[in-house]
Amino acid sequence: MRIAQLVLPDSSSYERKCQRLDAAALAPRHEVVLIADPREAAGFDLAHVYGPRELPPAMFAGFPVAYVASGDVHKPRFSFRAPVEPDYVLSPVEGDDLTLLPEAVADEYFPSSPLRAPGEKGAPHVIASIDRPSTRNIVEQTLARIRRFREDIEWQLFTHDPRPDELSPLGAWIDPAIDAYDYDGCTAEALVAGLPVIASRTPINVHRCEEGRTGLLVPPRDPNELVHAILAALFKPEVAEPRVNAARQTASKFRIRQRLRVLGQIYENVTT
Repeated sequence: MRIAQLVLPDSSSYERKCQRLDAAALAPRHEVVLIADPREAAGFDLAHVYGPRELPPAMFAGFPVAYVASGDVHKPRFSFRAPVEPDYVLSPVEGDDLTLLPEAVADEYFPSSPLRAPGEKGAPHVIASIDRPSTRNIVEQTLARIRRFREDIEWQLFTHDPRPDELSPLGAWIDPAIDAYDYDGCTAEALVAGLPVIASRTPINVHRCEEGRTGLLVPPRDPNELVHAILAALFKPEVAEPRVNAARQTASKFRIRQRLRVLGQIYENVTT
């Protein structure tokens, strides 16, 4: 099967990660080509579009092949040329008229041996998250409140998706997302790597953290609850350890084979 992959310019870090993992997993059995323009999809069996939740209509007017996408085509009020709708709209969370597509994590994040126990004596009190404009205010508010209780906690902000060796020294991973469609927190990678995780209760994080069984969930935009969860994860092993152990037991849901199984079924349905 010849598969064209199209990554839109405003694609999120999450979508770009998915494209890279999909390309590597599909390559042994299929011809996978990354294209830069929809017109280049002509001649392929199908296309997979990685982009925002609303795709620009002009780009998809007269799309040359059947395609699956991460969002719906935005429908303007007036349109002289109707865009071609995706054959499937894919989502990492449950929703109406969406096909659930499992999130995948690269194999190198799966540790060959368990990390140190959370809260172990001598462990560094370093927490971390992805630095993105939407969460900077909540990070600043939370850190100011932490300083009222502890002076030995450092919050590291990554401007890139952290590598496994960058995750391993951390005491906890934080995803303070404030938008339900913000999937860029690297929460899945931290869960797989064996870190205590504190995440905003967005639909994607509820799914990732098994409704709180594998990670602590807090209300979005609530620095007070975030502080309590961070202190508990760092200094109360009875809070963090059961969740880390549960995350380790369910980590296989993030294996690329789970995502590839669903993708294969969708691609077959589109091309037959």
